[in-house]
Amino acid sequence: MIFDRPLTAEERRVSVRRLALYNLLNGGSYVCVGETVMVLVAVRLGCPDAVSAAIGTMLYVGFAALPLGRFAAARIGAARAAGGFWVLRNAFALLLPAAALWGPRHPVLVAATVLFASFGFYACRAAGVVLHVPIVGDATAEEERGAVLGRLGALFYLGMCTGMAGVLWALHRSDSFGTLAAVVAAGSALGVWASWFLARVHETAALREGARKPVLADLREIAANRAFMRHVLACCCLNLAAMLVQPASVIVLKRGYGATDLQAMLFAASSSVASAVGSALNGPLARRFGPRREMVAAYLGLLAVALFWMLLPAASAASAGAGMAALWAAGFFLLGAARVVMDNAIGHYSISVVEPRLRVSASAILYTAMGALAGLVGLAAASILMFVASSGGATDAPGPAAIAAYRSYFLSVFVLLAPLAVFLFRVIPLPADVRARLHRNHVQH
Repeated sequence: MIFDRPLTAEERRVSVRRLALYNLLNGGSYVCVGETVMVLVAVRLGCPDAVSAAIGTMLYVGFAALPLGRFAAARIGAARAAGGFWVLRNAFALLLPAAALWGPRHPVLVAATVLFASFGFYACRAAGVVLHVPIVGDATAEEERGAVLGRLGALFYLGMCTGMAGVLWALHRSDSFGTLAAVVAAGSALGVWASWFLARVHETAALREGARKPVLADLREIAANRAFMRHVLACCCLNLAAMLVQPASVIVLKRGYGATDLQAMLFAASSSVASAVGSALNGPLARRFGPRREMVAAYLGLLAVALFWMLLPAASAASAGAGMAALWAAGFFLLGAARVVMDNAIGHYSISVVEPRLRVSASAILYTAMGALAGLVGLAAASILMFVASSGGATDAPGPAAIAAYRSYFLSVFVLLAPLAVFLFRVIPLPADVRARLHRNHVQH
């Protein structure tokens, strides 16, 4: 419901509860339809490594659809618009396994369908996500945002862990393409259910009115905000790092070390556990260190993951011992921790450095920039580097030669990303008065 006044404390509590249910269900949905499963489906369909790697970049290329979120919010409100885009997101997810209908004789059509489905999925996600931060900002008081973001994130990853258990059970019973397709279908249904709660979050008319304002006027005001503009550059670097590291981590595990779908999901589960723990700790971490330091730590963590795959010895997933399995799990745990700290810090900082009336526009500008800069650069870099590393297509059979090719990919990624760390260190810390209020709230509780 949209109110022409500030939300009461009770209305904010109701909104946070509905956001909590949405995050819990959406976490279970995302583990079934998200990036890891998309890459596994693409590999099963025989797509080249460059296509599989490009799936991860679609998360940011899809930000080109952000203006649709602002357009819809101006007419029906932020929460209802976000819920509608979430339904469309899950409809696109169903197209991914449907690419199998083309059969092995039409590899170009299969690859095109996979890329179209992943782009549509992430475009609708972007149009909804651009409204998520303003919705949370509307439903929370300033001093509680870090803790609320952490709780919401923890519920999302709790849903992911629960959904992961179901996916692992299904793959254990039948490690087939049909099982993957059923997993995607179940995740899509769960995502549509989650959208019901998101669409019913209370909000003030300020979000709708802010979305109706000419964007150029907001752009001029936001562009004068030095802290926010430095934040935009830092976010582009963060997302570029995530694009180049995360999907490639699944690919090297599958095509380098020869892991089965079940093994890949097991190690991806350690990322979900790390994300759940990181979100639960986000409140204390945000109060203690602030979102700027969290973003720096997340970037260094992603660099460490690239270094991890460069130095990891060759092995076979079929015969690897407990020590090697522990190393793989540790790598994915670090990846999950870096991603959740990154996502929470980006949202926290974005809310804190712009006025409430500018939050919809600022969120649109931030994610559009990440799509235009990080998305396009990441799409080109991931595809080219993976194409070169895999000699123009999918790598040969898993083994030392394939692992060596992927090591060269991660070396190139590390060399590309390391100098960009300077943009993370240039982010301006939150104003002293905001940090002081956050600290006082921590002491009181």
